Amino acid sequence: MDRRTFVKGTAAVVGATAISRRVHAQAAAPDKIRFGYAITMSGPLGPGAQSTTISQYKLWQKRVNDAGGIALSKFSKKVPIELVEYDDQGKPDELLKLTERLIQQDKVDMILSPYATHMNLASAPIVNKHGYPVIMSTSAAARLYEMAPQLPFAFWHLVQPNEATQPLSTMLATLKKEGKIKGRVAVIHPAVQLGVELNTAFLAAAKKDGVEVVFNKNYPFGASDLQPLLREAMASQPDALLAFSYPPDTFMIAEQAQIINFNPQILYLGIGTPFPSFKAKFGNKVNGILLYGGMDSTAPGLDQYLKAHREFLKHESEAGAIGVYAALEVTQQAIEKVGELDRKKIRDVIASDTFKTIWGDIKYEKQLNANPWAVGQWQNGEVVGVYPANKSGAKPLQFPKPAWS
Repeated sequence: MDRRTFVKGTAAVVGATAISRRVHAQAAAPDKIRFGYAITMSGPLGPGAQSTTISQYKLWQKRVNDAGGIALSKFSKKVPIELVEYDDQGKPDELLKLTERLIQQDKVDMILSPYATHMNLASAPIVNKHGYPVIMSTSAAARLYEMAPQLPFAFWHLVQPNEATQPLSTMLATLKKEGKIKGRVAVIHPAVQLGVELNTAFLAAAKKDGVEVVFNKNYPFGASDLQPLLREAMASQPDALLAFSYPPDTFMIAEQAQIINFNPQILYLGIGTPFPSFKAKFGNKVNGILLYGGMDSTAPGLDQYLKAHREFLKHESEAGAIGVYAALEVTQQAIEKVGELDRKKIRDVIASDTFKTIWGDIKYEKQLNANPWAVGQWQNGEVVGVYPANKSGAKPLQFPKPAWS
């Protein structure tokens, strides 16, 4: 065999090997991407989980699949999404068991976040142990300032307690300095983790800023009547009432404050305030009420999302749900940048990139959202972001809150 024959033969073998590898890679392309989640479908937190989270998982699946799926460049194809779901019943032990089942038995490709702070905190060590990158989309806790960097596969999407409450304290201190209020605030919260931690963070900020907390009490989560507590708060003659509440307490506080004619110049209510059902119940009386989180009503892609939401779910979306959907957008963009289901590479992209979403630009630093919405407000019948004031799309504070009318 002369040299030319050898080279030609070798090239043929190499070419055949390359073709074989390409054929094998194409054959190995997945026909679906399985996203699993255990989440609260029943119990007191069930309605909140449905409104804010589960509905967004279903909508995202539909929109992605209608567009052909998630693009995996390694295989030069789009792959549809399949959801595998379980009800954790609001029980952390059940959540842990079901998350292990999703990973060990169902062998899902990716895991999606559960609902509520304590459930996200419970699941984070498990997904981190198994190397599943998850954006924990409904969780805030003081311990995350130290804990988050130790769990590199868990990303925390919401504003955390210090950043959520410092703008409220600064706002009150500024209004006091301007002579618009006396600087007296009443604070109430349910005895659940997020309520307790937001309350603790606000008290520390208020002390530093010279804001006078004239009333501060908690109440049992799921209490059936808060009028006695609200009457006590009203008797302290505050300029502001801050309720770091959860639904259904958020609805009850708004309703019962009107019943007893408690109408402070500033009213802040927590989780559930941006729900469409809150606006449906109280109409224009929602205007001026402050809330946890926020949104930019001018964000690119938001109008198309809202239209799809109305058509698929038959009701309007809300700020919390928009934040959850944005976490799904981040996840999809990271997968598509990697081009395959390599969870370590996907994790690294989430940790390093900035993502364009319907909730604005999102970047994570030390596993925490670097610049999330902290405080929103109902203005002219829609929820807007107010703080951070320098965030794109932020609106000026409307003060004082209109009278109940």
